[in-house]
Amino acid sequence: MTAELVGVQTPAPPAPSLPEKAARVLAPSRGPSTEEGMEAIDTQTGEPRWEARPKNAAEKGGFGSDRASPPVSADGKTVYAAWNRWVKGEGTAPGRAVIEVLAVDTATGKTAGSAEIPAAPSSTGLSATPIGADEILAARVIGADATTVVVTAADTTYAVDPVAGTVRWKKADFLAVVLADGIVAGGERTGFREGRVTGLSVTSGDQRWTISDAKRPAGVGSGLLTAVLGAKTLVVDAAKGEQRLALDGGWGCRYDQQSLVLCSGGAAGSGRGIAVFDATSLEKRWALPDGSGRNVPRVSGFWHGAVYGEVVADESLVLDGRTGQDRETSAGAAPTEIDQFGGVDFGAGRPTFYPATR
Repeated sequence: MTAELVGVQTPAPPAPSLPEKAARVLAPSRGPSTEEGMEAIDTQTGEPRWEARPKNAAEKGGFGSDRASPPVSADGKTVYAAWNRWVKGEGTAPGRAVIEVLAVDTATGKTAGSAEIPAAPSSTGLSATPIGADEILAARVIGADATTVVVTAADTTYAVDPVAGTVRWKKADFLAVVLADGIVAGGERTGFREGRVTGLSVTSGDQRWTISDAKRPAGVGSGLLTAVLGAKTLVVDAAKGEQRLALDGGWGCRYDQQSLVLCSGGAAGSGRGIAVFDATSLEKRWALPDGSGRNVPRVSGFWHGAVYGEVVADESLVLDGRTGQDRETSAGAAPTEIDQFGGVDFGAGRPTFYPATR
């Protein structure tokens, strides 16, 4: 399972041995079988700042919850998260499954808004294979704008009014992965183990574009997503549905929140590879292997032009994201999320903060 944090971003110079992002970062707080809430870590000190928890108990027998980045509003003031929860029955009223959505003030951890929306009956989960890149079936917020919070749970996507706490529209057999420029993009099941990637209007749910037979979409950042089509991985403009790049084999891509996109993976039998592209033009900047015999690291994080990872377990390094050259060969940690004050990883199952060395 992957684990990621998000924070309020501030401009900063290129990263040294541990990196850049803001004074506070946020992570889901994980219990034995389900996410219990959110917690904030002050990345200047590494100390916990606050915790926020949903009011209802976890849904019994529901999907286990995978850690995922809780998205932050464009102004950095609000963070959103969702959980599968169970409202206990009272009197003759039966208990019911809900998706509990929280909007939390990033500075204080106080609840800025909440909603309890009826959870649609879960499917068998078979649709996760064609439509979900990471097969996350637990509830999660994939994005929010000024008027709508987009939530996925099992194989259904909901567009929620964060003020009224009501559902504007929902679509079954559709797993959203990106919200970009008014378009909700994701994967849709069209038959048994068959699917397509499509973009819907966030306000109405109407279809705006589609790529037939494309499967397993995943968000990249910078308004991009990836999808598998045949033996290729496509990089797609989420708002327009335009195919920007096609890579042979299976690749996963991430954005450095500044100017670069890194993809790691490779064609079948070729071994692990890394390729870095300009986020605007998608022109290739560099790649490994490059014929020099250099080892290809496993990437853990990518932020503001710095690639964090390991060639050998527990021996972390940093590459220059613009050139691919070694920047630090003994970085001390391979964090998943980073800012100018330090980095955080989940090697022990809980957030661990490592201060920047310079």
